Amino acid sequence: MIKSIKFLTAIICIMLIGVTWNLFVTADARLQLEQDIITQRARNYVIHGIYSQAITTLLEAIELEDTHNPNLLYELAHIYYSADNFRQYRATLQVLLDTQTLPEEMELADLYLEIFQHDLLHSSTQDTIFLLRDGWEATDDLRLFELYEAHRYAFIERRGTFAEASVIFDNAGRVKQGERWGFVNANGNIVMPPRYGIATNFMSGNAAVQRDGVLEIINRMGLRQSIADFSADSIAHFDGSNFAVLIYGNLQYVQASWRTGDLEISRGETTFDFIGMPSEGIRITQRDGLWGIEDRGGRDVNISTDHIYESIAIDMLGRSAVNGRLFVNENGQYHMIDYAANHISGPFDEARPFFENGGLAAVRRGEQWGLINNQGQVIIDFIYDDARSSSFNLAPVQVDGLWGYISLENYPEPFRDQFFGRIVIEPQFLDAQQLVNGVGPVLGESGWFYISLIEFD
Repeated sequence: MIKSIKFLTAIICIMLIGVTWNLFVTADARLQLEQDIITQRARNYVIHGIYSQAITTLLEAIELEDTHNPNLLYELAHIYYSADNFRQYRATLQVLLDTQTLPEEMELADLYLEIFQHDLLHSSTQDTIFLLRDGWEATDDLRLFELYEAHRYAFIERRGTFAEASVIFDNAGRVKQGERWGFVNANGNIVMPPRYGIATNFMSGNAAVQRDGVLEIINRMGLRQSIADFSADSIAHFDGSNFAVLIYGNLQYVQASWRTGDLEISRGETTFDFIGMPSEGIRITQRDGLWGIEDRGGRDVNISTDHIYESIAIDMLGRSAVNGRLFVNENGQYHMIDYAANHISGPFDEARPFFENGGLAAVRRGEQWGLINNQGQVIIDFIYDDARSSSFNLAPVQVDGLWGYISLENYPEPFRDQFFGRIVIEPQFLDAQQLVNGVGPVLGESGWFYISLIEFD
């Protein structure tokens, strides 16, 4: 009797489950059927070009589900596109991208590519670059990487042309109009109009300038920090506290110093034909036509202080020692040496100092320039008419009389062979200096001006 009751109960439960399942399936089927009918109605509107009604109808079909169908959302996006409603087309694709719910048989990279094609025509270049970078990082798709590399070096031209312009250093650049110097900020925009007869680059937030015969130290706001008790004919460099100055009426440079709070600048006694800016604890000087190296950092190294070199390569800041190396001229040729005066590589017919640690230095053999690392290894072969040392993985190079930039990024495999060392900003300038954080001076027909890579803007 008990067994019969249990058996009957089991039969009833199975029947109830079956009825419930049938009801569920039937409800789901009815919902699907209703959605299909509404969707087909929307498609009929599209066929007849009634896009507004098609959009309204398809939205009705989409709203039948709690979780929106990616196939229908993608279809809706293209109806927006047909209706020339590009804003909504882009916004609908963005929903798919944000949720990463993709239509059938579509890869995430394909969605990025479709959005890119739209943004290329309707959005800013900067947004397009960021989209491609995000897409590459999310998918590792070669197509996105190639497009990113093709667009990431787009640049804008900053306002203002100058007779001379320096690289951005300490978040500022030095510019000259006529006979006067001024300053631009890290974006290449003028912040101090040219009004100084002499001006150095900013270092540690200050610069040495001279106006109307008065030599002074100014901060980034142009406010005077201190006044010297002498005038200058020239300033070789300023490192934020010390500088080499050609005092009015003298023929040689002396070392001067300034400290915050002091009202006067004290003058040193030793004179030289030229005094370089201390860098990495090393300073170079020139006397009687020959050059020497001084250890200014307390290094326990074997560097002769005698003036024995025909010349030493320096940059526009007065630096010679960068990346642990110097380039010295002996017997008419340059050699790269370390701070113990050991020869690392060479000889070269001409050389320019490293611009930054980890960068590459420009050197010449014969008529052609290439780039080497601080071990003396040739990284970029001697194929350019001229070149400058690299900064931030870019190096200015000259081809057929015009300057552009090559990329020295540490590309991941398998892209290194394809992209490393290639020209990314086509030669188009009469001259070009290093880009610092995407900003740097180039020379055009009307003078020097600054360009700014959009990716850094």
